[in-house]
Amino acid sequence: MSGRSVLAVDFGTTKTYFSKCPGDDPSPVSVDFGDGRDGIPSAVLYREGKDPLVGQTALDAYGEASPEERRTLRLRTNFKADLARSEAARTAAADFLAAVLAGARKQHLDLEPDRRQVLFGVPCEADGAFRATLRETARQGGFGLPDLVDEPKGALLYHLRQGDISAEQALEGVLVADFGGGTCDFAFLEGGKPVHSWGDMNLGGRLFDDLFYQWLLDRNPGLEETLEEQGSAYFVQSHLCREAKEFFSRSMARDRDETVSKILPGCGGIRNMTWAEFRRRGASWSPSAFLRREAQAEGGTRFLQEKVDLFGLFRECLLSGLREKGIDPLRISLVILAGGSSLWPFVSDILGEELGLASQSGHTAGGRVLLRSERPYAVISMGLALLPALTAKFASVRERLASELPGFLENGMGPVLARRCAAVKERILAETGNEFFRRKLRPLLEEFRNAGGSLASLRRRLDERLAAEAPQLRESLVKNFPTVLRGLEEETRELTARWFAAHGVRAPRRILRLEQESEKAGGAFSFQTPGMEGVVNVLAGVVGSLVTAGTALLCGGTGTALVAAGPVGLAVGGAAGLVLSALLVRCGRDRVKKMAEDIPLPPRVVALLVTEAGMEEAERNLEKAMEEWLDSRLAEAGIELEDHVRALVADEMKSLTEIGGLRPVS
Repeated sequence: MSGRSVLAVDFGTTKTYFSKCPGDDPSPVSVDFGDGRDGIPSAVLYREGKDPLVGQTALDAYGEASPEERRTLRLRTNFKADLARSEAARTAAADFLAAVLAGARKQHLDLEPDRRQVLFGVPCEADGAFRATLRETARQGGFGLPDLVDEPKGALLYHLRQGDISAEQALEGVLVADFGGGTCDFAFLEGGKPVHSWGDMNLGGRLFDDLFYQWLLDRNPGLEETLEEQGSAYFVQSHLCREAKEFFSRSMARDRDETVSKILPGCGGIRNMTWAEFRRRGASWSPSAFLRREAQAEGGTRFLQEKVDLFGLFRECLLSGLREKGIDPLRISLVILAGGSSLWPFVSDILGEELGLASQSGHTAGGRVLLRSERPYAVISMGLALLPALTAKFASVRERLASELPGFLENGMGPVLARRCAAVKERILAETGNEFFRRKLRPLLEEFRNAGGSLASLRRRLDERLAAEAPQLRESLVKNFPTVLRGLEEETRELTARWFAAHGVRAPRRILRLEQESEKAGGAFSFQTPGMEGVVNVLAGVVGSLVTAGTALLCGGTGTALVAAGPVGLAVGGAAGLVLSALLVRCGRDRVKKMAEDIPLPPRVVALLVTEAGMEEAERNLEKAMEEWLDSRLAEAGIELEDHVRALVADEMKSLTEIGGLRPVS
């Protein structure tokens, strides 16, 4: 394993979080920048002739500045949401990252990117342009070209590491709802991997910041003009009102019947805030004049309409994604909340209503659960920091599995396939072999022996019987041949799971598709029931040999009719024997054989041709012929099936993730 340390960055709209982790030990720690707060505010303050300030220091400096001083300052926040469409946002983001790194060096926090593998979280639904822009911005900020990892995976890894969920739960259907300061992102994971993602790049906490900004203006007449005159609207809306929002959210999480007030320095405050009033304002929110100007300046067009239901936006974002991606809510066994805005009580309310999930904190006991940590805003960076150590550890496991695969198939799956093929052969032989001979063919032979007749008539009757019984024979094959597959999926999965478990990893529970092409067009495996003609040919060949043997006895093996002498001759008559002998010479053996088959024979003669020993031999020959035919067919199918099982197991190996080998902290 590599001992290279890891630096994981959750670059957020409102705050940015940094976590470090040893490269060979999944034990991440959050980076403390010395102010006792989680993360660092995503804010940069430009000052004339001085280095920019970042984080809480930037916000405090701007807030404490006089109106005259503010005219020389430029505060930038919320730049992540605009990275892809604004050069000013990209510049601010790069300057922010560079200043954070410079400040860390002064504080001896050891964030040096050149000594670490650097990971940046990114929303799953972010397009290639955004991802490329984020990497370039990180490079300009001094963090090199980081690896980009889907943010939802970080949230999942964090809760798994904490022991909040089991590896089995983590590998099932998981919905990560990341509701942050600038965006609302949903991701559906199966097997620990994002398979669907969607979201709203504009729906985030900053819209609620604006809601509280307007609430503040309504409660303090004349304040808007004062803020415009002082140039303080940006600071009050993006910082002070955000603090008021967070205070109100924490209060409502405890008790929604509470009435709270929040004093904002220099701005009065918002008194007597209630949950009912918040819901009313949020259901009919319209952007402030300040936010409209900001949106237009940034080139945005969203939320410029007069009225918007913020709660409805969140609900519709959730439901529209489920509809468009075709995700049945019942596939979701676990919802993980991430992002600071997920602390809003209405978030868990809506998710619980729409998905039928029970809210639960701490350790889960199974079932469909809504899970949120005490610090949902920090779970992504902490979880992402785990990934390289887990990946390095898992790589060696995957290598061992690959080397053991041939032995597993031979010693593990080989006996299973052999046992199933043997069982199928036994069933088919019982129904289409001896049992069929005794029930369907032997009575015809016994009747012929007792009543007499020509061998040609016997052949016709046997052919007719086989034709009449062909549907039943096919039904037997159709019924019994697929038993090779029946239950094999589960047995393969169980054997594979035990093999994986022996190496300390778990695979997601998936359906292994083994099915007959004849049963489902385009099935996963072209395992076809053998054609009916094969069985009929085997049966016809064996029972037809009785007729052929009888004809040979009549005609003799050397050209002399056996009917001309001995007991047979006494029965048929010497004259007939002499005639038949003459015909052999004149017409040839084949024609004579045909003529011999048409001769009506009395029971006494037939009894000599169709003996008990002959019928028993025919039965043995049928069993042998059917077994050989089945062996050849099952051998062909076995090779195909083994190849397909090999592909299935190899696919299961590919489905393994680092999650399957993660153990919670002790």
